[in-house]
Amino acid sequence: MGNNTFSVLGLFTSFGVFLHALQTVGGDVSYSFAEEMKRGSVVGNIAKDIGLEVGKLTARKARIDVDGNNKRYCDITLSTGDIIVADRIDREGLCGKKASCVLKQELVLENPLEVHRIGVHVQDINDHSPQFKKNTIKFEIRESASKGSRYRLDEAHDADIGQNAIQGYSIEANENFRLNIIAKSGGGKYSELVLEKELDREQQQELTVVLVATDGGSPQRSGTAVIHVTVLDANDNAPVFRQAVYKSSLPENSPLDTVVVTVSATDADEGINGEVTYEFDHISDEINNVFSLDQTTGEVKVSGSIDYEELSAYEMQITAKDGLGLVSSTTLIIDITDVNDNAPLMFIKSLTNPIPENVSPGT
Repeated sequence: MGNNTFSVLGLFTSFGVFLHALQTVGGDVSYSFAEEMKRGSVVGNIAKDIGLEVGKLTARKARIDVDGNNKRYCDITLSTGDIIVADRIDREGLCGKKASCVLKQELVLENPLEVHRIGVHVQDINDHSPQFKKNTIKFEIRESASKGSRYRLDEAHDADIGQNAIQGYSIEANENFRLNIIAKSGGGKYSELVLEKELDREQQQELTVVLVATDGGSPQRSGTAVIHVTVLDANDNAPVFRQAVYKSSLPENSPLDTVVVTVSATDADEGINGEVTYEFDHISDEINNVFSLDQTTGEVKVSGSIDYEELSAYEMQITAKDGLGLVSSTTLIIDITDVNDNAPLMFIKSLTNPIPENVSPGT
């Protein structure tokens, strides 16, 4: 009985020592550097930044640590105190479109135990070019279309952010069309083809125009798509959605095939001119793997795993197209609600501190 009581007391005392040690944790240290830096690149000197002699790093078993299953992207050179890049850092893969990309690492020192939190701010570089969903954008336009008619074009996608993301669109010079660029409320831009001069099928049955998307990086990157227009002899009405914006709320644990919302557009024309099909406008791969759209009914269903902790809301464009190519679009916003699906996690850094068996109570 006495031995058991002493063992519990010893454990409690060790835990008390551990808590006391954590109270000596140092302040945060932050570094900022560009993604895709070579392994071994120096990003800062932690010894200098925390005021520790370089010679003590080895004696105190200095190391860079991470919590849980996070990857260790930084390391420390014990002989100099330099923090170096330990593995390839791809900002797009780590943080996607988030404006801020911060990796959390820790410098651990022993004897006594110290933990210094390290925040690594990963800066974007212009390593992606704008891309269109399709290389060719097809329209079928009646020669009776009036001047000023507008035709929404596919939005380009660029994995970079900020100034390195898409900044504008342009088209090559032509007699019939000009380009109108529209800024989206949530960020980003898309373009419309505007008819400047009426089409004449008897003179030209088909025409092509090159559409160019450019980013603001240095050097600047661009992507292209070909607009192919077939001139038809008169489809007077484009599909019209019942709502300009559809909104829905969805729990993060929703099972596959859950119906999120059904979009609907009507077309006043008859026959093939009034047959409406639906499709997502340009969306990222992560959204494409989470939701599906029935081209005939407009039904949006859950098709993949939804995690509130990864993304709390989705916004996407849905287009309705009639049989001869007239299109309109609507915005779908899906808010993800949180459910209690994560257990608390505890990460403990231990310190061995032997206690003699004859230690006095209250020590």
